[in-house]
Amino acid sequence: MAGGIDVLTTQQSSETMHDLSRLTFSGGSRRYHGIVARRLFTATGLVVLGLTFSLATAAPALAGCEDHFPDTEWSVAGETELLVVSKSPSISEGQGLRLADNAAATARHREEDQVTLPQLSLCIFNQDDDLDPTGLVTAGQLLHAAAFNEDSTVFVSTLQGRRFEEAQAFGLAYAALWGVAAREGEAGYPEPLASVVGQWYLSRVADKLELHHSQMRGGAFFRDPTGEGIETTDWTQASQPAVYTWNPQFQESPIADLVQYAVDQYGVDVLVEPDGDRWADIEQEWQAALREEALQGASGGNDWIIGFAIFFGFILLAGLMAWLQRKSKQKIREDARIRTEAEVRS
Repeated sequence: MAGGIDVLTTQQSSETMHDLSRLTFSGGSRRYHGIVARRLFTATGLVVLGLTFSLATAAPALAGCEDHFPDTEWSVAGETELLVVSKSPSISEGQGLRLADNAAATARHREEDQVTLPQLSLCIFNQDDDLDPTGLVTAGQLLHAAAFNEDSTVFVSTLQGRRFEEAQAFGLAYAALWGVAAREGEAGYPEPLASVVGQWYLSRVADKLELHHSQMRGGAFFRDPTGEGIETTDWTQASQPAVYTWNPQFQESPIADLVQYAVDQYGVDVLVEPDGDRWADIEQEWQAALREEALQGASGGNDWIIGFAIFFGFILLAGLMAWLQRKSKQKIREDARIRTEAEVRS
């Protein structure tokens, strides 16, 4: 369905986030405080500014959803100047209104967005809708979320209910970044920085900034305390694809802490005109700050213990979940084998 459009698939985006997650063990020049104290944006601050949704039925509002999946009868659940939320027929009116309100509620923070952008479209669907994902995801996979950046349209499934809010926060921010780049005459915001900025919005709406900071600080503890030999990332090595698909289950990454540091130190303008050299310098400062904070905690107070406990707990939980999933699959296969043998004997 995507034809020749530049598409980053679910598998590719998951691999990108895996690579970013490896930066958990990057090490950083100044110690910084108040990582979660200053909240300059909402999780989707690039798209909504605390506006209240109102019902709307204007046909142009549906254009983004219908252009990509014309066989589905979309209807508007809520609309503001900067965001239109539409739903598929399988989403009830009540659920549509609630999800639309949730999208607007992500704009509850203190600072106003300073970026002028076109209206974005959020299209909500679920697994009962017959959306053709051909060309968007690998054959046999479900379409969970997709950002069509060129026309500022984001699709998010309700299948992973508890991750819906995080997915729409990431997707709307990611699509909005394309608009930021377009305003500067560029076709796409730099990658992998765009994914990391999207992670920042996801972390904010999930209220995980402090957790992610603890995880990054824990990783820095094991690095060379001198900071020598630690390479920085080329944050502007590529550009956003025209279409980006992802699975919200595998999207979260503590790398969002880098953006929190940058905004704390330099303000939101650091996101508007991204420069590779500047972000390399910011990464070095951030690594040094993490390293200093981790080492001071180890030689001074006991706060670092909490950070390590959270960090290792996260690792252990991931391992446990993988083991349980494997055991469940083994049991299913064993049950199927027993049934097959019983049928053969009978």
